[in-house]
Order: sequence, then structure tokens, then C-alpha cells
Amino acid sequence: MSGKNMSSNDASIEKELGQLKEKVEELSLELRHVIALLHTSQTVTSNRSDLFDLLRGEAREKAATRLDSGMTKRCDMRKECRSRFMGFLDDNMDLLDLPRIDEEDINVRIELLESIKAKGILGRCDGCFTEVGTLFQQQMDLMRSLKLYRSREDMRSSIYTLPEMEVVKTLLEPLSNGQRLSILKSLAKTPRSFSELSSLTSLRGGNLLFHLQRLMTSGMISQRSGRGDYALSERGMKALEMINDLYQRTLNTEDVRLANGEAKRTPERSLKVGQMDDIYVEKGRMGPSPPANSLNSENGHARQTVSK
Repeated sequence: MSGKNMSSNDASIEKELGQLKEKVEELSLELRHVIALLHTSQTVTSNRSDLFDLLRGEAREKAATRLDSGMTKRCDMRKECRSRFMGFLDDNMDLLDLPRIDEEDINVRIELLESIKAKGILGRCDGCFTEVGTLFQQQMDLMRSLKLYRSREDMRSSIYTLPEMEVVKTLLEPLSNGQRLSILKSLAKTPRSFSELSSLTSLRGGNLLFHLQRLMTSGMISQRSGRGDYALSERGMKALEMINDLYQRTLNTEDVRLANGEAKRTPERSLKVGQMDDIYVEKGRMGPSPPANSLNSENGHARQTVSK
């Protein structure tokens, strides 16, 4: 065998050994990550903040190792790009501080990565962005495993396995009462005594006790030390936050009015035969159609016209 062939084989073996070493390092980090999760889940005194700080550290170390091994070696921009990529990945992990990560939060991060990618050189920078994209996907997988993030597709898929009767019994029925919702709101900031709740909700005696028992049965609230103050449970807080989120997103007055088509109706007396004109919708108000090329003076956008 010639020296040239031996040199080629040695280089090939060295490359394979290098790849194996990288895989071993990645597996070592994954193992440490799993051990840390198990240890934290079994330690009663550990809290959410401790766990997430530990996860941030593990994720950062994994990202640094992956970028060091995966990014193009001979590039004048390597150091600058690595710093920018690490900043992007570190900022992603700050999302763990949120009680719930929405798809909008993830989309903002995707758009930021795309804006960084747009500044790269086509073909030359593809490998480095592949590494960052893979790490970003792993971060999203971590958020999913912690039940902090679920995409709309994930949510829609889970609809088909929704246990109807359990949802009605443990969630909808306990919350489908204005007085019980008032109790939950009263407990949102601090535990309350029976007398405090009575004063805040205007419920008295047996009536208040009935609603408290319904909420305790469903796990929305708990009573400290048997006859102590009432407190909102983690389940109750999540339910209250979700109700508030749902209301703020979809059930505000203007949205309901527009969804019901009320903004598109004119009084009956104004719709005489032969005199039905176009109307437009602008922030929930009605009026005669402006000229086709007119602009809303407040925001500079063309008004939306609706033909009747």
C-alpha cells in the first residue's frame, strides 16, 4: 500500500474518531441532563426556579459543545457568529421564566433567526445555521417536555382525545358559576378566611360553604389545616389564568360584536329600497363608505369595505 493511501486512510480514521468523540460528548451531556431532571423531581425542596436554572446551564453547555464541533472551522466570522448564536440560544431559554409559552413567542424567535440568517452568505453559512436550527429545535422539544409550550398543531391534535365527561365534571361545571369565579378571583393574590371571602363575595353561610366545597372537590382550592384559610391550588391558578387569557384573546366586547356581524348592520329605517349603500367597518364603528382610495387618518390604512 502506498504512503499516499495510508495517509488518506489515517485521515479518514481520525475524522471518524473525531465524530465519535463528539457523539460521546453529546450523549454524556444528555445523560447528565436526564440525571439532573430525575434528581430534581425526587427532591421535595427543589423548586421550579432551581430546576430551570439547572436546565439552562445544561442546555448552554450542550449548545457550546455542538457549535464548537459543528461550525465551519476556517471562517473569519466564526468567532462573531458563535457569539451571536449563543446569545440567540441563551435568550430562547429565558422563555422558561414564562408561565406558558405561546406559539407567538416561538414565532418571534424564528423570525429573529431568519433575520440573522438573511445576513449570511448563501451556501457558505448553511452548515452553521443547520447547527443552530437543530439546537433551537431541541430547545423547543425541552419546552414541550416541561409542558410549557404546545404548538397550535399539538393542541388541535389533542382535541380528539379530550375526555368529555371528565372535562365537564372537573373543569367546566366548577367554573360555570359566577359566584365560584368570584371566589377564585378573591383568592388569586392571597389565601382568605371564610369571613373574608363572605365579605368579598357577598355570599353568606351555607351558600358560601356550598360553593367552597364544590371548588375543593374539583381541586381548584384547598383549606389549610382543616379549618384554616382557603387558598388557590396550582390547578385553580392555572384555570383562572386560562380563563383570563381566553377572555382577553377572544371574548372582549368588540370581537364578539364583530364576530356576530353586528357592526355590519344598519338600522332598519335607513335601509329603504333602492337606498342601500356600502358600509365600512372601522374599529367597530359603522358609516357610509368613503372613496375607494381614501385612507383612515388615524392609522394610514385603507378602510375595509363591506358590500351589503
